Amino acid sequence: MKYLKLTFYKLLFLILGLYLSTCQKENMIFNVSDFGAIPDGKTLSTKAIQDAINFTISKKGTLVFPKGTYYSGALTLGPNITIVLEEGCVLMASSNLEDYKHNEFILAPYADNLTIKGKGTINGNGRSFFDDKWQFTERPQPWIDIKDAKNVRIEDITLINSPSHTLNLSYCNGVKVKGLTIKNHPQSPNTDGIDIRNSSNVRISDCDIRTGDDAICVKNDRKPEKWINSKGEARSKITENIHVSKCYIESDDSALKLGTGSGYLTRNISFDHIQIKKTRYAIALFMMDGGRYEEITFSNINATTGSRHKQEYPIFIDVHTRTENGNVGDISKIYFRDSEFNTSGITYISGHPLQGIDSISFKNVSFNYKQRLDNSDWVKPKGNKTIQRWETAGDYVQTKADMLIAHADAVTFENVVLKQDSMVKSNFELIKAKVDTTQIKIENTKQKAFN
Repeated sequence: MKYLKLTFYKLLFLILGLYLSTCQKENMIFNVSDFGAIPDGKTLSTKAIQDAINFTISKKGTLVFPKGTYYSGALTLGPNITIVLEEGCVLMASSNLEDYKHNEFILAPYADNLTIKGKGTINGNGRSFFDDKWQFTERPQPWIDIKDAKNVRIEDITLINSPSHTLNLSYCNGVKVKGLTIKNHPQSPNTDGIDIRNSSNVRISDCDIRTGDDAICVKNDRKPEKWINSKGEARSKITENIHVSKCYIESDDSALKLGTGSGYLTRNISFDHIQIKKTRYAIALFMMDGGRYEEITFSNINATTGSRHKQEYPIFIDVHTRTENGNVGDISKIYFRDSEFNTSGITYISGHPLQGIDSISFKNVSFNYKQRLDNSDWVKPKGNKTIQRWETAGDYVQTKADMLIAHADAVTFENVVLKQDSMVKSNFELIKAKVDTTQIKIENTKQKAFN
């Protein structure tokens, strides 16, 4: 009998402990309004919101923004917090730079286990930083910056009117972005959608991204191999295991881009089931800083170029150097699969005279060239206006052909179709390139190639 009583009390204490634990977890949900944030769209609530964030971080809890418009200056997030933006909620960035204690609107350093989710919106108030011609003097830059963080989740929220690079992931490991909507004016400069720098194990899916610059940009800082953070901790500079799928993209520049930052190794990157419209480059690989791109796969891409710019490229791959005597980078093992490109421009694939590219593969890909643009006065783009043209690097964008391949080895095609509705000088120009074109079907014109 004594044993049964002891067992009963142990069981009672266990149940009571589980109940109190559950209650404690439920109580870790906080409402930003309880800290004094006023959702009227005009009262500056920076301090109240930051106080709410800091308290929630201390409790490893969840901070909820109910319906309403919260006007705020710069904010700092930290680790072990979930931000929930409920439907009808707008977090509005201040238009006054005096309300920014740092360059970013939202800065999240060392923010392990950070989650931002919900059906609400973050509005960058970007138009207030530009004049009528979309020029700016000062602005928050970048806009949302997550640095050196692990296990980050961003789900279902909407980001609009960014004044600069929208969502930046730097030196992060383990990031999931799903159901994100980004909408910036197509003429707003440098309003990239998602920039991924020196990060690994990033998955992006089911997103709608429409920007005034690059939509998704994967890049890599220059050497040395390791980066030391402010805590004295070393971080690898490799950018790897980035997977993007099931997204719709409109971009005033590059829809899917690698570079120009390319100082170290970028590998195992994939883009799958992506629809692209209204863009200058559907896919662009700019190698500038002596690094290496390898094992990059583009599959099930449906892209149509077309923008306010005079040049268009369904695919642009180029090896250049940021400085005249800079190190020449390497591009290898790039795969295009089961895709369709519609364009008035040209497909441009070129290594460097000192360093060719190799192992570029096309399988089950079609190119539809329509109403060809006049490329007589084109100058090769470098992906950044500050990068100059060097005599030592190739520039073949004035070539009168659908596809230019230069300084390349082991370029293969399998079940590839080139179509056009107007005549050009040739379908191919090959300059110091080893290309197997036997599996290409040409429609409406003849092939011409020379070395």
